[in-house]
Amino acid sequence: MQQCIGDEGTYVSTEEQVIVATHVHDLLGIAPTEAQLDQAERLVEGRMELDKRGKPSKMLGMELHWSKEQVILTQTTMIESMAKKYLHLEDGANGRKTSLPSESQYYQQPEQSEEVQNYQAIMGGLLFIGRMTRPEISIYVNLLGRRTKDHDQNNYQTALKVLRYLCLTKFDGLRLKKADDLEIRIYADASYGGEESRLQSGVMMTLGNQLVGWYSRRQEIVSLSITEAEYIADCEGAKDAAWIQQFLAELGITTRPILYTDSEGAYNLSKVSKFARRSRHIEHRYHYLRQQVRSGKLSITTIAGKNNPADILTKLLPMSVMNGWKESWMSTSPTCSKMKRPS
Repeated sequence: MQQCIGDEGTYVSTEEQVIVATHVHDLLGIAPTEAQLDQAERLVEGRMELDKRGKPSKMLGMELHWSKEQVILTQTTMIESMAKKYLHLEDGANGRKTSLPSESQYYQQPEQSEEVQNYQAIMGGLLFIGRMTRPEISIYVNLLGRRTKDHDQNNYQTALKVLRYLCLTKFDGLRLKKADDLEIRIYADASYGGEESRLQSGVMMTLGNQLVGWYSRRQEIVSLSITEAEYIADCEGAKDAAWIQQFLAELGITTRPILYTDSEGAYNLSKVSKFARRSRHIEHRYHYLRQQVRSGKLSITTIAGKNNPADILTKLLPMSVMNGWKESWMSTSPTCSKMKRPS
């Protein structure tokens, strides 16, 4: 078996069609048939002692719920533990209706920062959950994470509100099933506005119809227009497309990524090298996107803003819109569809 360059914790045997993912002392083997998996186990047993436990029910702070058609990843135990410690709830929910915070709760300036105990610990837990199984809280965690050094009581209560939302939707989980195809689709978006000059980028990655990666982060530089902000976000998406394309190639899967953008201006910049007055100042490194498109390694196309799922990573959207996107990738509990954002 060969170690993958794209992910050094993954080993693959293309001849046997076996993939082994490792984390410290844990190994997860994947193969088309039980016979191929047994053969891989025998190879590994020749080098180390194995404690076979079958399909994992827990891994990396997640619960894995297996069925014939799919596996659902949840973090119910972690959410309940945080609720018991920081919300003082024994069952992980207090029965009150709640929703994700409103935009005004992030952008009001605190009168004076107060040292709130446990804030950074709560943010660490929310960050982990948002990265592993709950993409809908990524933008909230990113905004709150900027206050880890100067947080006040308002920030603390807002973080608890996100935790309460997780409590009422603690059985929601990321749904993974057999993909209809193995096409890589990258969705990129950027916000324009907010409390600071540097804007927000959001990128989602899907393999077939399965969500496999996402992030929401503040851009490194100040953008002078929404087109520039979208172009930077699209460049971030192009970099992720290159990585996942190379990683899948090591697994024996060849595919050409497609990048979806909801900005006509950014799309035109990726196609034409004409330096107009409004775009000639853009740093050269962001033209990596144009290079990938020209080389044929990446295809780019436009999509309507309302159809761009990366929108949930850059803006605080109404719960009805958020829940609509959640149904595309997640197994949701009935509580979630009844929740509303306060006016």
